[in-house]
Amino acid sequence: MPVITRARHWSRRAAVAATALATALALGGAASAGSAAPGNRLTPFTLTSPDFHDGGKLPVWTEFGGTYGGQHSHCDGKNLAPELDWHNAPAGTKSYVLLVNDMDAPIAGGWHHWVVYDIPGNVDRLKGHGKLEYTQGSTSWDANGLPVVGWGGPCPPATGQVHHYIFTLYALDSATVPVPGDSLSYEQLISTIDPDVLGSTVIIGTFRLPQKA
Repeated sequence: MPVITRARHWSRRAAVAATALATALALGGAASAGSAAPGNRLTPFTLTSPDFHDGGKLPVWTEFGGTYGGQHSHCDGKNLAPELDWHNAPAGTKSYVLLVNDMDAPIAGGWHHWVVYDIPGNVDRLKGHGKLEYTQGSTSWDANGLPVVGWGGPCPPATGQVHHYIFTLYALDSATVPVPGDSLSYEQLISTIDPDVLGSTVIIGTFRLPQKA
């Protein structure tokens, strides 16, 4: 991964706002705050994790590593994805797409760390922790000329800069994504799911190297 020469100073809420704006623009303005319950109470579409809280630190064991870590980066972690849970999906949801992006990386469009799609509409969890469920897409990590498929964990510069990892879950009204096949990229999905997006929800985790308490 390219080394960042300077930190980008922005708040978690600014990151959320930027993500929401990018989502609206990229997906034709599609958005969903949630569904209306009796008494006009909102039940927002919400993404959570038992492994980290929104705006909090990702676990040490999520760091990039494993088969390709030592060969292609300065990171040598366990490279395990966190568990993700969600509730109050928009009515009519038939499938989900999960995308994880680091917008602090000095690369246009950010660095893509996890792409999962064709998640059935009756599912409300990705187990993570090394379990490769559903269709895994290509990340920005590259090994021997081939993209790494599945979770490619955080690996920011070893200078103490905090990077923000934006987990975005899209609810679709189609059972599968428009482009068939496995190992699809972030760009391929973002450019084709537009007509099918019913709503989205975001959670952000942070990571820095070296690790600090």
